Amino acid sequence: MTKYTFCENTISDLHKDAWGYRPSQGFWVRWEASNDGAKQGIWNDLIDDMVKNDAEDAKIKAENASKLAKRIKEVCKLGASNYRTAIRWILEADGLEHDKYYGGDQLAWEFNIGFKHSKLFKLARVA
Repeated sequence: MTKYTFCENTISDLHKDAWGYRPSQGFWVRWEASNDGAKQGIWNDLIDDMVKNDAEDAKIKAENASKLAKRIKEVCKLGASNYRTAIRWILEADGLEHDKYYGGDQLAWEFNIGFKHSKLFKLARVA
């Protein structure tokens, strides 16, 4: 007997995790018309897509973090006395406000560097 791992109750959530949006009506028509084996195939494809997209997103965030670090160093070379001043100058140049409410998370989102770097903005006293 074949064991299926797909879940009717969370397929919409998996689709959103894989692609960033809820499934379309066309997806639901296809899903409802599928037998359990086909549904398992759709489920597995969405998991593969989610893993691939998460890896690409992590790579982009790492690249953006490196770019921001390089930019901070360049601004220090241009006259900022320390990294705190450099970050403040960068925020001003980019038209970004200090993150008073989200503890640096909003700025991490703005720079697309991942929330683990939000502490950088706290240390720079801009969050």
